[in-house]
Amino acid sequence: MMTMLWTSSKKSMPSDAAAFLQRSSPRTPASKAKRAQAVLAGLAAHKVANSQELHLILYSMNSKLRLAAKGKVQKFDEIKKMIDDMVALLGKEQKDDDTQKEFCRDEFDRTADEEAAAKEKVAAITATISEDTDALAQLVDEIATLGQEIKDIDKAVAQATEQRKEEHEEYTNAAQMSQAALQLVDKAKNRLKKFYEPSLLETKAEAQDSEEGTLFSSGFVQIRSHSRAKDFMDALDNQPETFSGIEVKKSEKSAGVIGMMDQIMHDLEMDMKDAEYEEKTAQEDYAKLMGESQATRQQDVKSIADKEASKADLEAKLVTDKETASSHATELSNVQTAIQDLHGTCDFIVQNYDLRKEARSNEIDALKNAKAMLSGAVM
Repeated sequence: MMTMLWTSSKKSMPSDAAAFLQRSSPRTPASKAKRAQAVLAGLAAHKVANSQELHLILYSMNSKLRLAAKGKVQKFDEIKKMIDDMVALLGKEQKDDDTQKEFCRDEFDRTADEEAAAKEKVAAITATISEDTDALAQLVDEIATLGQEIKDIDKAVAQATEQRKEEHEEYTNAAQMSQAALQLVDKAKNRLKKFYEPSLLETKAEAQDSEEGTLFSSGFVQIRSHSRAKDFMDALDNQPETFSGIEVKKSEKSAGVIGMMDQIMHDLEMDMKDAEYEEKTAQEDYAKLMGESQATRQQDVKSIADKEASKADLEAKLVTDKETASSHATELSNVQTAIQDLHGTCDFIVQNYDLRKEARSNEIDALKNAKAMLSGAVM
């Protein structure tokens, strides 16, 4: 039972009650009753740590003592019992204060621990949410980077494919032209041999004549070295006599021209081999690039899938973490509300415990004095 407290002690008893005690004769029941009444009146006037129940008892005792002081009541057993009841009630109230103080102390300790634990939970989940948010942002950046890398790989592959296609077409055209040039030079060489050494070429003349128009109309005009060979051959046919007047033999002419054509054919064959090697190397490089690009692309696609899965898990975890954070915040708020309520209930008891205890002790002493006075009156 919560009660209001005013300080008092035996020393703070009203001066008029003390004076009355000094003037009254201790030899008559009326005087003892008046002295006891003065003590109880002082208690009632100062409202020492009394409950409403105690005040009612005091009021009742004062009424009976007034009657005793007028000589209308000779026995004080009932009044002394009421005093004993008051002493017992004050003792019970003190025990209640003791229990309440112990309870408050334990509750303050418990709620302080709960508040510290709740704050720690809130701080931990807040840090976790911050870490998860940073990790999610990093995953988003990594996924975007991998996506851009895949686009760059696809673009590079498309460009490399187009370039390889152009290079292959150039190689094919050059190979066809070189092959045609070889045939043309070989045809020209055979013509020279037919002119200078007709007996060696009679068996091939008919077959080669059927191809002559085609070869000359295709690639021969595109190769300057072949054109020079033809001009050189015509110049030999129309060569004038030397300054000495001696005509150069046909076999000597044929040896120089045919040797030049053999060199041209050799150069063409070497160019064709070089071009073939370059084509093969370029194709191998292209195949290697395609393989590496495909492997990198597949790895990037897998990494994106893995990171997307991690991102989904992290997003789900963030939702759970935020729910947990809300729960922890509610828990902390409830604990802080309980602490506020506890202060409202306990602060008065805790802060005034010693003062209330001393006041009750003084009340009990005063009541015992009053009882002793009444007991002396019946002797």
